Amino acid sequence: MNFEQRELFLITLKQQFIDIFTTSKAGKDNTELRLRTQGFIHAGELLELCSRAEVQQLMEQVHQDVFGVSIAERKPKEQTRRQ
Repeated sequence: MNFEQRELFLITLKQQFIDIFTTSKAGKDNTELRLRTQGFIHAGELLELCSRAEVQQLMEQVHQDVFGVSIAERKPKEQTRRQ
């Protein structure tokens, strides 16, 4: 595995998570962004540029940065808001 390719992948993935969460925070539809990112993650796993655990950790970190709470903390609030 090329270290530079791995770093570029993770930097790009982080930006995609930022885009997803800031779009969501703005109350806009992020479906297209989420689907693109899912494909990107799948490719990264196939090419062994990332592991599922690394992806989860990065997603949690970015979520915390954007929303100020963990995914687990925000999930019940979000479900209540949508009802």
